[in-house]
Amino acid sequence: MEKNGGLSQAETYYWKGYASDRLKKSRMAEFYWKTALEASENSTAKEDLDIYAKTASRLANLLSVKGNYEGTLKMGEPAAIRLEEQQCDTTSDYVNLLIYIGCCQAATNKDNKDAEYDFERAYQKHKENIDKNHTDAAYKNAIAGLINIAYFCNHSQNYQAALKWIGHFGELLNEYVQRPDTDPAYIDKQLARFDIYQALALEGLGKKEEAAKVSES
Repeated sequence: MEKNGGLSQAETYYWKGYASDRLKKSRMAEFYWKTALEASENSTAKEDLDIYAKTASRLANLLSVKGNYEGTLKMGEPAAIRLEEQQCDTTSDYVNLLIYIGCCQAATNKDNKDAEYDFERAYQKHKENIDKNHTDAAYKNAIAGLINIAYFCNHSQNYQAALKWIGHFGELLNEYVQRPDTDPAYIDKQLARFDIYQALALEGLGKKEEAAKVSES
């Protein structure tokens, strides 16, 4: 498709990275996504900025899951700034990028002020997207974002911050449950995750009795 003009060079490398990631070939995925960023970093065309945002988000997720927090920040922070400058800061890809940046800040900086700032920005953008669109995808994107925030706060032992974001997770999940035609299996999975994350945070804060009650619920 690239040879026939159906895909740009950046899109070609993005999809190669996507396929490699699905095949569990993380090194190849990282290589292709870094190359896709390089291929689109100087373009201001909308399609190139869209693929740039998608690539940055995917690569940030890959690097953060591997524990390469410094690498995520080195790549992700300039990418986020570029997307803001180009007024491409309303998409789910940009919001997810903010969350991965915040997660890595939470994992590397106990002060956590920068992480909280990025988490709050991402949360507000997710809420704005929900208010604007009211779609199933908007809710699920926001819920996935809050799951990532809560997980990394627990993982980095920022338990008080974890409880705050777990609370927002619960609020959003409660809103989502009220929607018609929701998937019961999806809801059950998220409710179980909510309880597990809350119990972990309470346990980390030394509130063992409260954690036990949540675990039994």
